[in-house]
Amino acid sequence: LCAYTQSVFSGRKIEALLKDSVRMMWLAQGYEPSYRTINRFRVNPEVKELLRQCFVQFRCQLVEKELIDAEAIFIDGTKIEANA
Repeated sequence: LCAYTQSVFSGRKIEALLKDSVRMMWLAQGYEPSYRTINRFRVNPEVKELLRQCFVQFRCQLVEKELIDAEAIFIDGTKIEANA
């Protein structure tokens, strides 16, 4: 997820980040999974549900601490063609 926030989507590039980025090293706690391991994790069907649950829990915590409104809806990455 950290790599995705930095627009790094390739398994090989994520593997390289784990060796070069101090943040990524800390998050991985010293582990250096290969790009194959990273890609197997990403395509695992259970990961989609795990990420959904993490998002729901994170959103609930933000609402509970009144950092966002309970009615807030966030859309990211939407591209809308403009007639300039």
